[in-house]
Amino acid sequence: MTVQQNVAFTVRMPPRTKSKLRRMAKARGVSQSQFLCSLIEGRTAEAAPPKAFWDAMHELYRIHDGLLHDGRAEDARRLELSIVALQSAFTMEPEEVC
Repeated sequence: MTVQQNVAFTVRMPPRTKSKLRRMAKARGVSQSQFLCSLIEGRTAEAAPPKAFWDAMHELYRIHDGLLHDGRAEDARRLELSIVALQSAFTMEPEEVC
């Protein structure tokens, strides 16, 4: 297994551009580095989902846990795959960036 090693990289930009970068990364819930890496890799993320999205995710996981508790592991696994796909469609997971 190869361990990826990050390197520092300096970018010069006008203060106005830096402010815009900071706002865009914050709106998406990622660091500025993560945001820039995603753009370089051809991915763009929408603004971070609203609180209602995360409330729904927590409810889906509550249902998932209930299915496991009731011995319905296969149903729980299918729901889990759907939850992960939904979350991936609406968020930029840090582990996927750079």
